[in-house]
Amino acid sequence: MPLFPDAARQFRQMDRFSCGNTGFHRLDARIKIGAFLVFQICVLSWPPQEITGLLPFFLFPVCVIRMAGLPLGYLLKRTLWLLPVAVMIGIFNPLVDRTPAGEWFGIPVTQGIISFISIILRCMLTILGAFTLLASTGFAPLCRGLRQLGAPRILITLLAFLYRYAFILMDEFQNMLMAFRSRRGGSGSVPLSTWGAMTGQLLLRTFGRAERIYQAVLCRGGEDPEFVSAPGVITMRGVAGGILFCALVILFRCFNVTMLAGQCARSLLS
Repeated sequence: MPLFPDAARQFRQMDRFSCGNTGFHRLDARIKIGAFLVFQICVLSWPPQEITGLLPFFLFPVCVIRMAGLPLGYLLKRTLWLLPVAVMIGIFNPLVDRTPAGEWFGIPVTQGIISFISIILRCMLTILGAFTLLASTGFAPLCRGLRQLGAPRILITLLAFLYRYAFILMDEFQNMLMAFRSRRGGSGSVPLSTWGAMTGQLLLRTFGRAERIYQAVLCRGGEDPEFVSAPGVITMRGVAGGILFCALVILFRCFNVTMLAGQCARSLLS
């Protein structure tokens, strides 16, 4: 199977997950967006020279995934796909910062290695949180929530078109690949010499189809009804859950829960 059609299938799978009927799915998108922003700020603001305090933050996306009935293995696998990006960001930290920071199981560790591991953990938490929010809410409700929170209209429109045109690009690539293989009478790979011409044709076909879609949107009023702001329903139970979530995240940010738990366990055992 080609890469792009499989990516399109995985991309659409995230939208299917958002069609659940759990209490977390029914929660207003604005509450989930606010809680997600607080979670991301607390994770990204964590000191780069501390690792143990980041580990308890994984409880939050895992608990949300379980509450929403989402497949944990699926989301973790998609998160690991983007892990090389985090590796490329911090791969030079161990080479630049060689300040000794102690030993782990008899192995000397530098500040650069600790900051490198911290970057990987923070990227994993950020990506897993974003995937969890998308899989439990859906793209259209997220756009409506951002619109109701006061996000600029042009930003919502750009996000909507970017999201939809990604599917167009994948579909056009699949059609071109099918046509290429039909003319060759087989299912072999595309020669490297043909990729340049195929890429140019792919962009032209995608732009042409996107222009036709845009003209159709203008003909029906210039606004996509799927992303029109709709009156959301914010319940007191949802607000209380969001406040509790944010309070726990801020508590984990202010205190190193792992270190405090270790100290308590050591005092009980001694």
